[in-house]
Amino acid sequence: MRLKTVRVLTAALAVLVAAPTIPATASEKDTGRIEYTLGDTAFKVPGFLNADRTAEAEIELTGVVRHPRHFTGRRPVVMLAHGLWYSCAGETMGWPCPAGTAPTRSYLGYDYLAESLAEQGFVVVSVSVNGINAGELGQPADMARAALVNEHLEMLRDADAGRGPLARPLRVLRNRLDLTNVGLVGHSRGGRGVVWQAADIHAGDLPRGVRLRAVVPIAPADYYAPDAESPENLKYRITRIPFAVLAGDCDGGAAMNHRTFARNAAGHNLVPFHEVDLAGANHNFFNSEWAYDNDSGCAPEDTWTEREQQDVTVRYISSFLRLHMLGDTSAEQLVVNGFPGVEVTTHRPIG
Repeated sequence: MRLKTVRVLTAALAVLVAAPTIPATASEKDTGRIEYTLGDTAFKVPGFLNADRTAEAEIELTGVVRHPRHFTGRRPVVMLAHGLWYSCAGETMGWPCPAGTAPTRSYLGYDYLAESLAEQGFVVVSVSVNGINAGELGQPADMARAALVNEHLEMLRDADAGRGPLARPLRVLRNRLDLTNVGLVGHSRGGRGVVWQAADIHAGDLPRGVRLRAVVPIAPADYYAPDAESPENLKYRITRIPFAVLAGDCDGGAAMNHRTFARNAAGHNLVPFHEVDLAGANHNFFNSEWAYDNDSGCAPEDTWTEREQQDVTVRYISSFLRLHMLGDTSAEQLVVNGFPGVEVTTHRPIG
């Protein structure tokens, strides 16, 4: 099994992931960072209830933006969404947090990826999902996650035109966002949420003027459908947008979840998609805020370090987004064939 080869591959990985897949230009290496919030109770999704199912859940509108500091023209936008974690400090749930208890900042856990993508010319927005995590679970949460990311996209669209609540905090990005070229990246239940958002059946829910070009669910939580013909599958079936579903072999019971999403799309896909197996990755190291909890299904000697896992994640996702959002064909070999420690199964379009 590949798990027993992880440490043999470590030296090769250290060389391969030391730099971005495609070097950034000098003008893009300097990145900016903007954090914003409209409050912990700024948003509600009709029909999405709190954990007690007594009222519609109150949800924050909070995010952090990484962007190239010097660029011309419009840049593609990547949205990041975290998964299910404690909503408040002290490993507690509930939302809003009790007085004196700080919200957890899971949305900062992908800054390693956001910074690298910004260096390569993307504008990257990572959003907080604590209010949804403290509410209902299952498909209602997937619907709410998609609605929340769509709300942030709508605010970005308005800010780009100098309107709306983000116009002032994001004024440096006015007339700089290409919302016809958007990528989605979600981790864990956030991964399942972005698949819901990008599914063919939900295309009409996207904000006006937004077009999705690439989707990356990372270690997505599985969804339930009684059989392959069940209508539940349509809520997670992507056939028109390239996607890559990543999973680590050291992810405990979730290591094989990505097979469900692949089976659901296979034979229906009009564009290529990829199953990506990471030989030594666990679940929590994808998010640096969760990395203190090494939730691994492998022995320590078979598991990558946090840095190794994040470097490999950056390398593959950067290549995938560059190929499908920037048209950079030099990234195609890594996307299709992988590299040491990363095994890719590519599903070609039907027909």
